[in-house]
Amino acid sequence: MIQRALRGNRVPHAYVFHGPDGVGKEAFATAFAQLLLCPQPRSAEADLRKRSELADWTGPALDVCDECDDCRAVRADTHPDLHRIYRQLNAFHPDTAVRNRKALDLGVDVVRHFVIEAVGAKPGRGRAKVFIVREADRITTAAQNALLKTLEEPPATTFLILLVSSLERLLPTTFSRCQLVSFSPLPDDFVAQRLRELRPELEDDAVAYVAQIAEGSLGLALRYVDDGIPAMRERIVTPLERLDATGSSAVVKDWMESAKALGAACRRRDPDVSDTEAQRQGLHVLLSLASAWYRARLRSAVNESEGAPRAAVCADAISAVNTAARQVELNANVQLCLEALVFRLARQRAC
Repeated sequence: MIQRALRGNRVPHAYVFHGPDGVGKEAFATAFAQLLLCPQPRSAEADLRKRSELADWTGPALDVCDECDDCRAVRADTHPDLHRIYRQLNAFHPDTAVRNRKALDLGVDVVRHFVIEAVGAKPGRGRAKVFIVREADRITTAAQNALLKTLEEPPATTFLILLVSSLERLLPTTFSRCQLVSFSPLPDDFVAQRLRELRPELEDDAVAYVAQIAEGSLGLALRYVDDGIPAMRERIVTPLERLDATGSSAVVKDWMESAKALGAACRRRDPDVSDTEAQRQGLHVLLSLASAWYRARLRSAVNESEGAPRAAVCADAISAVNTAARQVELNANVQLCLEALVFRLARQRAC
């Protein structure tokens, strides 16, 4: 899609890259920005085909020279015409009141100052300006409305790329003004390979486990490793193997402690998140691990000649875990939600 637009000299000025977190949306956006900013892109058809990146492409392909000052500046993340927009930019806003707010979302003050006003300035190096907006699905409604005219009629040399994990969180008036580019989960084998390269101290069984539960997200896999998920695996999953109604309260207590530990890791990454929201995020991770465990057992049961009853129990358990995850997202009481889930799982296992 990108190469076709480049060949026809009809590159849209606004894109929405949507798909799961950690699958390469920002990495691709940065590479695309480097190509837009490079003054002497080269023909790279043969090289790209060799890497199977354009297996079905029949036209000429462009790639960066990777040698000019612009390319080096993009690699060093110091290019004056590449702007990364994110929630925490409020700390650099000229208004003290904006600086003192917690960066819980991407508000209208940040968007107006760092995007809308900056779009009107000429490129520092004269070629183009590229804005990469992280977590664009957390732009407030007011900020999206303020951005509409910029998305529709930006200057000729300005390009905006919105990165979102959930397209539904954008207003229709926002994404209708953009070219949509969908990103899919990465293959588990690729995630495992990159984990071995990036975290060489990780043992093989931990690599396989994390690659499986990351659901095609390299970024999520790395976060799981850094948060100590492999070491917590037994504490989280083992109770599921012998769960019953009499011991459900102990499981709830243990899981709440695990959720708090995972929430603390969330807080270290994002200090603006409240303790309650951090615990919710931690519980969401825990529920994802429980769901992954039941999915693995479901696959095993399906492959067995007489595994239908166990498969049905696993399917019901996955449904219960997913229901609990949705309730957590809707701000249900974490303790009550977890108690109801564990009790339901124990009853299903008893049946």
